[in-house]
Amino acid sequence: MCIDTTKQTIDMQQIQNRRFMYNPRIGILVLGFQYAPKSPLLSSHADELAGVGFVKNYDEFVRGWIGTGRSYPNGVIHFAPCVDSRNISLFDKAFHTLEMFKENGALADTVIRGFGNRWEQPMSEILPMEQKPSVREQLQGKPKTKESKKQNNHQQER
Repeated sequence: MCIDTTKQTIDMQQIQNRRFMYNPRIGILVLGFQYAPKSPLLSSHADELAGVGFVKNYDEFVRGWIGTGRSYPNGVIHFAPCVDSRNISLFDKAFHTLEMFKENGALADTVIRGFGNRWEQPMSEILPMEQKPSVREQLQGKPKTKESKKQNNHQQER
């Protein structure tokens, strides 16, 4: 699955276990197959990237796994390979990747693995997090009806 994050959104909380590849320069997110727990891996990051048409510039993509589940009810973003803060180029790309996931359903308590000097840390320790509804909650939100608009206008006139 290939997603242009400049035009489309996902809800990370709906993903159970998938590889991800993200190129922050062009805003393309590639999500691999949805794997069941303890299922055999049928491909690699490179195979899945080539499967959607990217056969060059593999190292421009930040790679890892994302998902939610029993051990990670608020989600996990696992960088593979790990992102060392001494590798400025990769660290910068990974930071932009976290910003993209923040905009696409990552929560303050989403666990970040393999980023910087700590093995695991919550998203809120890396990025400032505001409490806002998830993408799913935003999509399920009810639009204002004409009656509620009239009530609001009426109340303002008093």
